[in-house]
Amino acid sequence: MTNQNSCPAWCVVDHGDDIPEDVFHRSDFAWLEPNGSRSGDEGPWKLAAHLVVAEVPQPDDDGQIVIETGDETFGPYIELDTERADEFIRQTKVFLARIEQMRDQLTAIKKEVRR
Repeated sequence: MTNQNSCPAWCVVDHGDDIPEDVFHRSDFAWLEPNGSRSGDEGPWKLAAHLVVAEVPQPDDDGQIVIETGDETFGPYIELDTERADEFIRQTKVFLARIEQMRDQLTAIKKEVRR
């Protein structure tokens, strides 16, 4: 149970009743976990993101979005401020659009093969 007086509604960390000033608030994870059963490696094939903000944000560190690959505790990660998050979102949209094009190409190939 989070301290509702000091903790933002989006925070999922159980801080208890006394929140020290050096604590960080963390949002719940957003997950992308494709089926890796046909992959060349077992994985884990996961991509997770969460928001991390200090209880008392500082001018040089007002929080970040953390994108983690693999294990959400020990895997590689990147930290994004708002500008880097915007670039990540733009790149992800381009990436997804390209995957949609590939899917459409694969669908057309399958239809042609079945004729």
